[in-house]
Amino acid sequence: MSSDGFERRAFDGAAALVSTALERDGVFAAFFERGGGASSAPYDSLNGSFTGGDATSAVRANRARVARAASLDRFCVPGLVHGTTIARVDRRLAADGFDGPGGALADADGTTTTRMGVGLGAFSADCVIAVLWHPGEGRLALVHAGWRGLAEGVLERGVDVFGDRGEVRAAIGPAIGPCHYEVGEDVALAVAAGSAGGAVSERRGGRRFLDLVGTARAELVAAGVRRVDDTGLCTACETARFYSYRRDGVTGRHLALAVKLRG
Repeated sequence: MSSDGFERRAFDGAAALVSTALERDGVFAAFFERGGGASSAPYDSLNGSFTGGDATSAVRANRARVARAASLDRFCVPGLVHGTTIARVDRRLAADGFDGPGGALADADGTTTTRMGVGLGAFSADCVIAVLWHPGEGRLALVHAGWRGLAEGVLERGVDVFGDRGEVRAAIGPAIGPCHYEVGEDVALAVAAGSAGGAVSERRGGRRFLDLVGTARAELVAAGVRRVDDTGLCTACETARFYSYRRDGVTGRHLALAVKLRG
């Protein structure tokens, strides 16, 4: 299955949406679904987060399965604290956060590298995860953005690590859609004020619904990125394929992984 520059593929019992556009440039950028892992309900089954209450052994097994999909032993995982720090990753930090929370990347919501074979990982259960790539500079970045991160301009901070913004290519994974993401006016106003592209939202029945992916796209375009692909999938709509904190409360987190394979 392919949609908007992505192809759904199987990896040792798991499934992921792979960016075909970035793959042509030698980058493996994959957004994994929830199936095919070792975790039991309510985290079933490819849960990538240690912080929700799942068994540590299961999360480590799940992360190892995702790493193998890119022929890696490990990858780095930042703390994802809804901030704006984008950390530069070298070989020394290539596995930071993989075996448990904490470490040098504990306060980061994004990572970037120019090193071939260094995997950049993250997890989410409604938030946006965006992979950014500049083929000329050979630089790769992965950024996590919920509404707080968007309000603080985290995606623009991610674009800042590149020299020529116009040549950056972006791939955005599944996130909660405006069909399910009702927010207060205070949240919509905060995102509108802090995001360079403003807040993309809609009002239905007197209630406000925020479009996280649309807002992320607008922020990237405002930052100078001309090519942005997204999966068009809502995490809350598809229970069998994706985790959703807004939908389920106690649940797992699906993993994203990006690695530069050549160049």
